Amino acid sequence: MFNRFWVLLLAGLVLSLLVIGSAQAATSIGFGYDLARQLDKNQDDGQVNLTGQVSVGRRSALIMGLASGERYEVLELGFKRYNEKYLSGSFFQLGAGYWYGDKKKAAKSKLGVDLRLGYELPITRHFVISGAVSALYGPNNLNTNERGEVIFRPHLGIMFHF
Repeated sequence: MFNRFWVLLLAGLVLSLLVIGSAQAATSIGFGYDLARQLDKNQDDGQVNLTGQVSVGRRSALIMGLASGERYEVLELGFKRYNEKYLSGSFFQLGAGYWYGDKKKAAKSKLGVDLRLGYELPITRHFVISGAVSALYGPNNLNTNERGEVIFRPHLGIMFHF
């Protein structure tokens, strides 16, 4: 199901959206890292989470995230809308993710929906810190391995943008 054709199709779609988004707005591209996953290894099996963000309009962005951990690898795509101004203030984000599980470690591959509410604060001209909480539905709970639960996750990130 998740073969090369689908990966190439998805990558082409993401790159097209990134190019279109850059052409429409005063271009801002950002690369971020979620520190909460590294500070607390109980969060999502201590995944390494990297994100890319491209501005679309004056108060919106397209998000692409990649994560890798002990049991799961995750590809996330989302839309972020700022309530105040771009890269400053409160925001909400709606996205979808494919959680690719390691079957040897009893992890199942699943699609998930993620709703995130948070706040971003610029600390220098090119660095922004953010804090958020997300509600994830779809993948099995990482601690109890139960399915059909809403999982609440904290996020603490830093982003470099230019």
